[in-house]
Amino acid sequence: MSLSSERFPDSRYYYFQKMVLFMELSRSELKVLDLVMKGFTSEMIGRKLNIAKSTVQTHRRNMLRKTRFNNTQQLVGWAVREGLVK
Repeated sequence: MSLSSERFPDSRYYYFQKMVLFMELSRSELKVLDLVMKGFTSEMIGRKLNIAKSTVQTHRRNMLRKTRFNNTQQLVGWAVREGLVK
C-alpha cells in the first residue's frame, strides 16, 4: 500500500509532494504569486509587470494546476505558512 495525500494529509509525504510541485513554478509565476500575496488584483499585476491581464490569469491557473490546490487562497495560505515567498 502506498502513501497518498488523501489518506495522510499531514504526513511528511504530503509536505514533500507540495514542495516538489511548488518548485515547478516558473519565475513569472512566482512574481505573480508574490504580488497576489501582497493584495494586488490580476489587473494591477498586469500593469506592474507589463503583461496582459489574461496572461496573469493564465499564470494563476497554471500555478493552481501545478501545485494541485483548488483555489488561490489555498496556494497563498500554504506559501505563507511555509515561508516560501516573501
